[in-house]
This record gives sequence, C-alpha cells and structure tokens, in this order.
Amino acid sequence: MSGKLSVLVVDDELGIRGLCREVLESAACTVDEAPDLATAREKLEGGRWDLVLLDVRLPDGSGLDLFRETRRRKPGLPVAIMTGHASVEDALDAVKAGALDYLSKPFDVERLKGIADLAGRSRPQTKEGGRDVARFHGIVAASREMASICDLIERAAAGRSTVLIQGESGTGKELVARAIHEAGPNADQPFVPIDCGSIPANLLESELFGHKKGAFTGAHTEAPGLFRSAGKGTVFLDEIGELPPPLQAGLLRALQEREVRPVGATRSKPFHARVIVATNRDLRSAMADGEFRRDLFYRLHVIPIHLPPLRMRRADIEPLASHFLDQLNVASGRNVRLSAGAVKALRKLDWPGNVRQLQNAIERAFALTTTDLIDEEQFDGVAPAPEPPRDGDRLEDYEKQAIIAALRKTDGNREQAAKLLNIGVATLFRKLKKYQIR
Repeated sequence: MSGKLSVLVVDDELGIRGLCREVLESAACTVDEAPDLATAREKLEGGRWDLVLLDVRLPDGSGLDLFRETRRRKPGLPVAIMTGHASVEDALDAVKAGALDYLSKPFDVERLKGIADLAGRSRPQTKEGGRDVARFHGIVAASREMASICDLIERAAAGRSTVLIQGESGTGKELVARAIHEAGPNADQPFVPIDCGSIPANLLESELFGHKKGAFTGAHTEAPGLFRSAGKGTVFLDEIGELPPPLQAGLLRALQEREVRPVGATRSKPFHARVIVATNRDLRSAMADGEFRRDLFYRLHVIPIHLPPLRMRRADIEPLASHFLDQLNVASGRNVRLSAGAVKALRKLDWPGNVRQLQNAIERAFALTTTDLIDEEQFDGVAPAPEPPRDGDRLEDYEKQAIIAALRKTDGNREQAAKLLNIGVATLFRKLKKYQIR
C-alpha cells in the first residue's frame, strides 16, 4: 500500500471493531468505527474512505442494504462484508454483486490484512507514462480507449436505452453490461444474463418470454420468462448474433411494444426491464448475408459500445494481470508477484483470447509456481503472437493471422485451436469459413 488507507469498520460488536482497529492500525491504516447503519451512513456521507468493512447483521437493519446503497452512490468504493456462519451465503451473493471480499467470523488476521492490501492497490495510482489505473464496477483499465468506454458506460447507465456491446470473445462484454446495470438507478433490481447461443431454439422463446401452463409437453406450470422476472432490472442477451430468425422478429416486437407474448398465450404482457445485448459477430456482415434483421439491428444500435481487443490496448495488460493476481493472493493467503521478466513477456503476447485468456494464464501461472515470484517461463505455453499488423492491415487480417498461428501450434486440431484462442468451436468454424482457411 502507498499512503495510509482510511477504513470504516461497521459492526455492532465492540470487540470486533477493536480487533479490526488493532490489526489495521498495525498495517498503517487510519480507522474509524460505526456501531449501526445510521452512524455508518453519516460517516460515509461526511468522509472519504478507501475501504468499508461492513457487518451483515446490525441493530437497525441489514448491512447488505447499505452495501447496495453504497454501490449506487459511491460505485468505486471497495466494501468487504463481515459475517457469521449463518449468513455466509448472503456474503457470497454480495461478492458476486461487486463486494471486494468477505470475512467470516471469527476471521483470520492475515486475511483481513490481505483485504486491506487489496483495497490499497485498488486506489487509482500513477503507472508508467503517467497514466492512472481506473477501477469502475469491476473494470480495471489504464488505456485511453477503456477510459473513454468507462465514461460512456456511466452516461449510458443514467438512461434506459438499449445498449449494443460488440467485441471479440473474451474482451469483457458481460462485465461492461453489469457495470451499466450497477451504475444505474435500478442496481438493486435483478441482472439476468442469458447466452442466446447455448439454448436450443425451441426452448429459447419460452426462456425469454415465458409460457402458459400446458403450452407444450413438459410445461406443467406457468413461467413468466426472463424479461418479466427481471422486474425493473436488466436483461442481458449475450451472443445476440446467434438468435434464430423467428425469435429476431419476436425480440423486435417486444422492444418496440415493451411487452412480450408468452408461448401459448393469446395476450401480451408488459415488461419493465432494460435490455442490453452483446455479440462477437459482425452484425453488419450478418445483415448483408440475410442472417440478421436490419430493423432489429437498428433497434438495438441505440447506444453502441465497441470493446477493443487487448492487443489494441496494451496499457491494460499489466494492471489487469496484477488485478487477477491480487484476487488469487487474497483468496489463498499467498503473496505471489510477477517478475520484471514476466511483465515483459505478458506485454509481448497478443492475447487472441483477450482478457479471459490473460486471466486464465495468470491463474495457471499462480497454481504452478513453487515460489512467491512468477517468471516469464510460466507463460511459454500461451498462444504465440501473430506478426504485428503493418500499415493498412485490417483488423480482419490480424484475426486471420491469429487463427492460422493457433492451427499451426495445434497441428491443425480445430478443437484444440479453439481452446487455445479461447473461443467456441462453432465460432472458430464460422471464422474459418469467413476467411476461407482450410
């Protein structure tokens, strides 16, 4: 940690607050306390904090309510949940919703120090070239490209317009969708993701729009569907380019009318959720090929966000790698670091699987290292970088090079090549056809 970390400990037990104070002050933190929600709200409103340690059960209400308030009003503020064994499940749900981590009472002192250390590294800090590392609803970025996208996310979150997120596989499209949801006014409502490419077409309509009892074999009860069960929250349709043509028409009608017709029903029912969609396909090419409706594309294309691949925003590689390593260290109680050579090796690679591939590579190196230092040799198995693009090269040419390099490394085994590229086999076959690679 650089500089003192200011920590607010919210717990009704004097002993717990005292223990936290003792441990954190020994780690050069400044500490304040709140025994209840009312006091915590006052202190949060009147001060600047780097970390909040928040108990789930407080005398005047649930700490999870304060956590949700804090996510809306101070989205960049790290919050760690403290809990007894009876409410660990609530704490895990909070972590999934964006909490930094959780402490189960009686907690381990070193784990508390690790959380404080992680919060310290989460503060914006100057990196190489004078760039700041921004952290926004789980997004870690130092590049100008991602800084612009975070600004666009914040502006898009204020409204309810449909958002279309495009980018290669592994660039973080769902993370961006969640950030839009969490930064918006209905962050306490459900975020409901669905992969349009993973559900059979004959079931997808019922999954999205619901069905009446007896509408088809196996429909023993009525189901509201994801659009209605999301309430005033967000429905996130991933891989929207894989949506079958009949359902494209149904989605267009639903977006225009703000209502859905359950399978087997004669009347439509309104829904109130915001819709965010994402794809790694070129929808304009799909329109030209007759595979995607033009009117649906323009209905979805209200607020477009394009996520650049990691090779096009190299300033993000090191802070992302450090972020993933910090998470692993906190979870395991270790203190593993990247060597200078490892950082240099990470920067040289082009990461055809993007952020997801980088995360997997860090996790693998962390699991295999026998010391507290990861060296460059740990990344020898990462997919080789294709030749750098020359002036005038198109992004499609660069993608084609990455696919060819992966096929060469796997001796033409397409399943292994898809795994190496961190994309689905069906996506690889589609790209092989597109680029006429045999």
